[in-house]
Amino acid sequence: MMRAEKMVLVGNERGVHGRVATRLAGIAASHGVRLFLCHGEDRVECSSILDVLSLALARGTAVGLVAEGPQAERALAAAAEIINAQDDACHDRAG
Repeated sequence: MMRAEKMVLVGNERGVHGRVATRLAGIAASHGVRLFLCHGEDRVECSSILDVLSLALARGTAVGLVAEGPQAERALAAAAEIINAQDDACHDRAG
């Protein structure tokens, strides 16, 4: 199984909010991967929007991204773009 990992910084001034969490879940589904966000001791699967929101990730927070599956690299790149985005404009086009 393919696996890819990357550290990214949350770029949006509102942090990881509902629209970001929804987009991450969509990326996981459309790429057929398991996508995880890791912060401190917490690791949540991005398919659960509520779990992602429970991390309460603010702008500037470093988080780990892990993707597992045949399109892990592509999913990881798309997810990193969403998390790094400084505004919501890219949420409609990335993925």
